[in-house]
Amino acid sequence: MEILLLLTASIVVIFAASIPAMRYEKKTGKKLGRGAAAAGFQVINGLFQPSAANAAQIIEEQREAVKAKPSPEDKGLDEMISNYISSKKQE
Repeated sequence: MEILLLLTASIVVIFAASIPAMRYEKKTGKKLGRGAAAAGFQVINGLFQPSAANAAQIIEEQREAVKAKPSPEDKGLDEMISNYISSKKQE
């Protein structure tokens, strides 16, 4: 029963937080992003399914991670193959 009450209260809070955005959209005719609702559902997900929230956070970090670039002195694969072939020819 408490869980149902908590869930209902959180949905009401999310809806109440989105009312100013709905008024702005009506007044200006512009559509705003739905980031607030997504953030609210992420909080609920963190409360009821912590492992799923952790997985979502890890996926987001991996998506934003900067991939390492090879240094200029690293040889390319083609150069390594040609060096290997030329060394085999000399033998």
